[in-house]
Amino acid sequence: MSTYSSNIENEESDFANIVYNYDWSSTLLGPMESWDISLKNAVNLCLKSTFPIAIAIFPCWIIVHNKAWKQVLKGKHPHVIGKQSKEIFPEAYEIFTSGYENVRITGKGTFKTDQLLELQRDGYAEEAYFSYSYNPIFKSDNSVCAIFILAQETTQNVLNTRRLKTLDELSRRISEAKSLENTCNVITKVLSDNNADIPYALIYFIEHKLNTAFESLIARLIATTFDYDDEKGWLFPDYIPESPKIIDLAKDVNKCYNTNPELNFLECDSWPIHSLMKKGDHIKVLLKDGSQAVLLFTTISLGESQDLSAILICGINRRRKLDEKYMEFLKIN
Repeated sequence: MSTYSSNIENEESDFANIVYNYDWSSTLLGPMESWDISLKNAVNLCLKSTFPIAIAIFPCWIIVHNKAWKQVLKGKHPHVIGKQSKEIFPEAYEIFTSGYENVRITGKGTFKTDQLLELQRDGYAEEAYFSYSYNPIFKSDNSVCAIFILAQETTQNVLNTRRLKTLDELSRRISEAKSLENTCNVITKVLSDNNADIPYALIYFIEHKLNTAFESLIARLIATTFDYDDEKGWLFPDYIPESPKIIDLAKDVNKCYNTNPELNFLECDSWPIHSLMKKGDHIKVLLKDGSQAVLLFTTISLGESQDLSAILICGINRRRKLDEKYMEFLKIN
């Protein structure tokens, strides 16, 4: 047996011992020795498996799970042993118990594919997807005493598919655009229709005022996903930093921004476009309502002889962390 396999087996064994040695008599289930033989056999199978498995035990739906279930629990692992489902994920308790009760009453298992669940696993309401099955565990009297749960998180697969669809549509629609304004409007229209990953967007085009000196640059707001009013102009919500139609970048040369120490995001009352022009690539921004946005320096191509410098400002999905894959998606846009 390889060292890696041995380590995995030891980890599984150590966690299984924690479960076996837990003071189950302190719960409504009573000591494990008193459990029905079918339930004890199911627990043994669960703890020996390397696939994510949990068991929800009737009547109060106390959860027993194996080491691999930490993929589902994330930050809640390993502090949920012996706790009821409603204590572990109160935000999804009604969804879970509805499924448990359906299996308990009918005696028939169920299977869900890429099911959306909003879970509080790492301190925020997270958009997460799972494929899972609920299976009945029968006692000797043929009544259902627990639910055997197999689950696999599919969040990244769902996100990848959704984001690829957005990129494909952007590529197709942009190739048909004939002007700068048309291209920008196409981008914001596609993002408006596919706003799960980019809730809103603004596009600023970088222009020269009179000469080629950097100080003469201005940023002109070309398009945005926000609504437009003929009298009031674009209707930006209160949490959005100042977004004037024209920004004289020379006036922002010496502007400084605070950096949030925990997230390494800039805290801004106006978009740090001048800072992005100096830095290049991207800048992450923390808005006053706690939401996030990213500014990206990009070019918009309108043919062989027209590459236009632009700033794409993207809102970030509040229910997803701005991780490496998220940034990769934003940079492809």
